[in-house]
Amino acid sequence: MSLRPLPFEARPIRRLHRPEPGEFWAHHSQEPVVLTGCMEDWKLLKELRARATAGQKLEFLGSLHGAEPVRYSTLPRGTGGHYHFQDSEARSTTYGPPQPRVPFDTFASQLLRSLNGESDSYVYLQAMFLDPGTPLWESLGPGVLPLLSEEQARPMLWAGSDGQVVNLHYDDFLNFICMLEGTKRVTVFAPELMPSMYHAPFDRMLNYAQASRVRMLEPDLERFPLFEQAMKEARVAVLEPGEVLFLPPMWWHHVESYGFNVMINNWVFPAPLEEIIALQENVTKALRLFQDATAAQRAEARAHYVRSVLVAAEAAGAPESGGAREAEEPRHAAHQDETRRLATRLPDSLRQQLTRYYDQFVFQVSGEPFPGQPGALAAMMERNAQGTNYFARD
Repeated sequence: MSLRPLPFEARPIRRLHRPEPGEFWAHHSQEPVVLTGCMEDWKLLKELRARATAGQKLEFLGSLHGAEPVRYSTLPRGTGGHYHFQDSEARSTTYGPPQPRVPFDTFASQLLRSLNGESDSYVYLQAMFLDPGTPLWESLGPGVLPLLSEEQARPMLWAGSDGQVVNLHYDDFLNFICMLEGTKRVTVFAPELMPSMYHAPFDRMLNYAQASRVRMLEPDLERFPLFEQAMKEARVAVLEPGEVLFLPPMWWHHVESYGFNVMINNWVFPAPLEEIIALQENVTKALRLFQDATAAQRAEARAHYVRSVLVAAEAAGAPESGGAREAEEPRHAAHQDETRRLATRLPDSLRQQLTRYYDQFVFQVSGEPFPGQPGALAAMMERNAQGTNYFARD
């Protein structure tokens, strides 16, 4: 299958054949990796491979799914299948308006019409959770993936017509993308490239994910010149049926789907959900605490936070005391204590992301927190003046 050219060179993501769980989590879970051989026990993969047409494959999927209605989304042909951040919208959405719940065969019929060029819409069923014990769940092999514990197995079904493009975004969790049908190209950028990614305001998400304002396949480098630096660090994987892409938390990714496509993905939270929300609320408090600080005050505070607040428990040592603490406002001292306690509880990936949020948005190390959007931070804070969490999820 011919893939559209990328506008830059990207190095391939490393591949690894069926690692042992202990080896994977200890040595291979810090960066993206393509895993092979991990889906060879899946009945669903074998049965889809044995069927020649998209109609036959969808009929088999429907037989496993049963009578439970499904919800899918559509996008007009004129969009080119691109789901991307919209500056002009109060809230961007990844997909078109969801359709009412319908029987699976009704969805399948609409998808086939789209594939055959008989409709003016792209069709996509996304993030449909599978229940343990159902035929679809049981068709995914023992335990979904050999790398997952029973508690980590939370598979979701995605199925779409040819052409979907989900623009740059990142998630709070680990992601296993398991291809069953079709091809996906996933282009990724490391979390530390945040200053070059043109982060959208936290409450202007791409559906429920934090987003970039750059359209990766058509980057406007006059409008987003810093993205040129990120382009030099791009990595890419082309996934075929039977292959799994592992993405650690907070990695920016851009996903293109080619042909009739079916995948199962499985999210794994790197920490309890309560801790992820605590991280978001902590950053929200910090933004309010430092909103009127001068550049010099931000620089002085950052030096202290890096040294003794945003660090792991074993590196933090005893909190500062004496004159330095006595000179602080009580609200600053209290926030530092709260942040220190949070940082010692978080896994490395989230603690590092907490530091990136502080550098980019609180201490403004790279300048304008939302590059190319003067006043965007103040506007976001004004929109959410009564809220406890700028990372809106409603």
